[in-house]
Amino acid sequence: ISEALTNQWMESREPKLPPTSSKITLPPVNPFVPRRFDLKELPKEDSHHPLLFCSLKICVSIGKRKSWFPCTVNKYDSIQNRILLGMEDGEEVWHKVDMKLAEYHKVKQLALNYEGTLDGKKVKFKVISIPKDGEGAVMKYGDESDWHIEDGVHFPHIPPPLPESRLPKLLCNTQLLKLWHLQDRKFKRPIGELRLRIICANANKSPYHRACAELLCLLLHDATIETCYLASVCELENEIYANDVGFTLRVHGFDDRILDLTSEMLKTFFSFCGNTDVGDDNDKYQLPSAVKKHRFDACLEILRRRYGNAGLTASSFCSDIRLRCLRPTIWSASAKAHAIEDIDDKKFMETVADIMSKISIEGLHHGNVDKKDVEMAKEVILDAASGFQGLARKLHPKQQVSVVPQRENEHLIAPTLDPNEANTAVEVYFQCGKDDVRERVIVDLLMEIMYEPMFNQLRTKEQFGYQVSCGSRWTYGVIGMCFKVVTNCKSADEVTARIDKFIAEYRSELVSMKPETFMEHVVGLAKDKLQRF
Repeated sequence: ISEALTNQWMESREPKLPPTSSKITLPPVNPFVPRRFDLKELPKEDSHHPLLFCSLKICVSIGKRKSWFPCTVNKYDSIQNRILLGMEDGEEVWHKVDMKLAEYHKVKQLALNYEGTLDGKKVKFKVISIPKDGEGAVMKYGDESDWHIEDGVHFPHIPPPLPESRLPKLLCNTQLLKLWHLQDRKFKRPIGELRLRIICANANKSPYHRACAELLCLLLHDATIETCYLASVCELENEIYANDVGFTLRVHGFDDRILDLTSEMLKTFFSFCGNTDVGDDNDKYQLPSAVKKHRFDACLEILRRRYGNAGLTASSFCSDIRLRCLRPTIWSASAKAHAIEDIDDKKFMETVADIMSKISIEGLHHGNVDKKDVEMAKEVILDAASGFQGLARKLHPKQQVSVVPQRENEHLIAPTLDPNEANTAVEVYFQCGKDDVRERVIVDLLMEIMYEPMFNQLRTKEQFGYQVSCGSRWTYGVIGMCFKVVTNCKSADEVTARIDKFIAEYRSELVSMKPETFMEHVVGLAKDKLQRF
């Protein structure tokens, strides 16, 4: 290639700006275009190594004999170039790696049966199994029984508990902000996520307060639609919604620009609190400059229509009623719609100011982020929330759940909102008690066992309904079980009686179940809970 042609190419790659007299201009620079895609360095005392999470067998001298022992590499300390080996009996021992980390990186791919030495060639090791991308310790040592695996009754190995260095770390703990940090070790991509829960004492005080909180989310989305579009072009997304204790904001995408979008969203969000420096109420409770009056009316109409369309299907209406029975402060869509019949922008702003008079923010910054990034996130959040009073922990809204009465035939029947709805939905709910790990696993196992027989009997054989299911429920810290049928050919009484009959009859099948069949369900549930992602 000639030098003249090369120079021509170099000149052509530079943008040619139009003359100042032309009306043609380049589009504005997108501020959310990421510039950095590097992975942040892990802490040196718990870093990455090609042997990490591999299953090994080490040859150790015991007296005059040498024996092979299975173990798993649980941790790597790059400062002292040593690995922490977890033995089968639960003991953990540090061993110094003879080969330097740079030499391991020269190996294109660590293969099975790879051999090396530890502790100055005193200990020999052999690689037995290598984890897949994103997988933790597999703990497979090549001596599993084939017939156990074929029968599906081989219980999977339980990985060791995570060390403290791999658990979320508390960076800031004040009444206003409680911020946690966790650096990603699994996906190894230049992405991150920031989750914020903005706790407000009065966010769910009444149907009117909850409706105003939901209207605020709509207005925030409408006011930042141009900013969010520029961010979405760069694969940076966000969402905000109201909940029982306040609001939840989630920003995720390339970690290089997460805080830029978070800052824009929080500043617009807190601008709805009104101008407290103005003495006149008419000026204090005006809509933010980013929200126009006609957009307020449009978002209010959207919210009213959303309330009007809620619960039109029998299935969603049935689930909503169950939750409202358990949580009296879950307001119905009709109650919220009735509460905002006479609302205007001034009343809305006064209510929002009352909702956010005192706040507390809880957050988790996770992904390709280190401690320096979390410190920056802390400054962004505190800067946006400057001027707000922190809400004490004891004043946080209580998440109370009603106790289901221990009476037989405790039925609640309600007609569907849509008179043309042909379906009937029935949920039979059993409340088991407060959250407990053992009780929750037992309930999960019971639902795992009962799901297929219930579907096969009521859906496949008897055609009792087109939607038949059962599953465990975790309602604000309370464990439960739910059996659900949606049908257009049976009445609610018939469905309820059939579910009760199935539960009573299946008790005998559960007692007489073969140990092999029971173990298959146990193994299936264990594998499901140990999935990589």
